[in-house]
Amino acid sequence: MSTQKSPNPGRPILIGIGFVVALGLLITLALADSNVREYEPGTPEAAAQLYIKALFDEDRAAAYALLAPEVQDRCDQSDLDLWWVRDADSASFDEVRVSDGYAEIELRLVGNDMDPGLFPFDNYDYSRETELVLERIDGEWLVSDATWPLAGCIWR
Repeated sequence: MSTQKSPNPGRPILIGIGFVVALGLLITLALADSNVREYEPGTPEAAAQLYIKALFDEDRAAAYALLAPEVQDRCDQSDLDLWWVRDADSASFDEVRVSDGYAEIELRLVGNDMDPGLFPFDNYDYSRETELVLERIDGEWLVSDATWPLAGCIWR
């Protein structure tokens, strides 16, 4: 009497595990993206969000395009110092004040800087506050002052 064994008896189980893992990753990504607040187009918050997103994406050209002409005259794309954006996990607007074609936005960047080799039972959350000033020019909100990341060229 001969019994025939399946060449890979664990293969269906592995395929099922792979499917569950892939589904879990897709759900996690969908939930992570749903936390991004959408601002009404044409508002200073929407323009500031585009500017911050360009900096997070390290897209200097896109961030530069959102600068007011007088700032572009004093600064170039290389002045967009991105060194500490890479460590930030999120950005939020603490307060927004709009008056007479200008908007002041208090920006908070939050990061979690953890080195398990140094602090295995602790992590360090940091927060940086700065301010963006936007000006409405020809119907468009543009960054006219940004202590960060343009301090070097704005004040020279």
